Amino acid sequence: MARIIPKPLASEEDDLVKAAGHKVKYHPRGASAKLFAMREDEILVAGPAGTGKSLGILHKFHLALSKYPGAKGFMARETRSSMTNSCMKTFENHVLHPIDKVHLHKQDQVYRYPNGSEFAIVGLDDTEKIKSTDWDFGYIQEATETREDKWEVCTTRLRNWKMPYQQLIGDCNP
Repeated sequence: MARIIPKPLASEEDDLVKAAGHKVKYHPRGASAKLFAMREDEILVAGPAGTGKSLGILHKFHLALSKYPGAKGFMARETRSSMTNSCMKTFENHVLHPIDKVHLHKQDQVYRYPNGSEFAIVGLDDTEKIKSTDWDFGYIQEATETREDKWEVCTTRLRNWKMPYQQLIGDCNP
């Protein structure tokens, strides 16, 4: 998967914060800070519960969606139902701000941004729904729950190119 690159945090974080149009109170530390500078195609972030893996990933992608008009991303778990009280709750309660004007369209299960970017909620229990779609990035929470063939389906859909890089990130507890 990915490796932590031994270089300082690039100015990308500052650019992303400016693109969001407001001051972000989140300041990544440790591996989460390095994550903001990483451009590898596939990354797996592992660490104990409560260390900020999900929060860092969600902030990175939220800021990217704010910066790149028309960008598309998805967050997924093995089942859609397991996301309501996990990554969606973290995203809504700790990442989004009212000033962002990002709204969840429940019928489509997509967070829509004012600049045309979208962040979809996807359950990997039905990978047919992700086929024939184009994304700039994907986030698979608790990646150890997901089979390799489902991960591979996700990598083949990273082809939207509204961002300068395409990326699939998974997180897991050791």
